[in-house]
Amino acid sequence: MKFAASAVVAFLAVTLVSGCGDSNEESTVSPEAGVSGQVGNVDIRDLFVLGGNGTAEIPAGGSAPVYLTMVNRPAGGEPDPTGGTAAAEADVLESVTSTDANSVELIGGPVQLPAGQDVRVGPDARIVLRGLTEALESDGDVDLTLKFQKAGSVTLEAPVIQRKDSYESYSPAP
Repeated sequence: MKFAASAVVAFLAVTLVSGCGDSNEESTVSPEAGVSGQVGNVDIRDLFVLGGNGTAEIPAGGSAPVYLTMVNRPAGGEPDPTGGTAAAEADVLESVTSTDANSVELIGGPVQLPAGQDVRVGPDARIVLRGLTEALESDGDVDLTLKFQKAGSVTLEAPVIQRKDSYESYSPAP
């Protein structure tokens, strides 16, 4: 009986440990797909531009959506897993610009970044490059400048990812 109790405890421990880090949300994009960066207390993760279907390019004058996750960290630390706001201030992604597009639209206005929380933009298009200055080929790069109300600005070179496989669940530009 002692062996059976030990086996149950060991099984439960392995089950709990193997589940650590799993999210209740299903992720369709690997974290390696995009580029990461930081400005002030804001971490930018998995920033990418969604290209055309398969190997198709998006023609000059067309539109392409931008996807990313932003993490508004407390000053000098990691995000508060309880969602606490005592050590962090809310921020706002005010604008995105690119020399590869005539304009960038933030659908629904500026993106709010609550203190100590992750904000994922996607799989619905919310940031859209409009009037591409030249054809956008998958596997290329696009320079994007993100301007935050408090954290400041950062320019990152975002990869263009083909809209296929797991990226088919992401919306093309409206």
